[in-house]
Amino acid sequence: MKLKDLTPNQKAIIVNCQEKPLPLKLMEMGCVDGVEVTLLNKAPFGSPLYFMIGNTRIALGKEIVNEIDVELVEHGTETKA
Repeated sequence: MKLKDLTPNQKAIIVNCQEKPLPLKLMEMGCVDGVEVTLLNKAPFGSPLYFMIGNTRIALGKEIVNEIDVELVEHGTETKA
């Protein structure tokens, strides 16, 4: 599943982020494998999308969210990151 496929307030864990050519600044802000991400809101027309990645709020465009793979966090499941 891609990051773009999340619905508001849905949580997921980033996977395979290191295989994609993501900007260094994004990785410095916490977008790395194993980190929990929550979709906060989608802007009209689908971009940007607003996320909580770890403890950081961030807005990402369509190009980036199409490149990040995630796995859903099931309700009541603890994360290791």
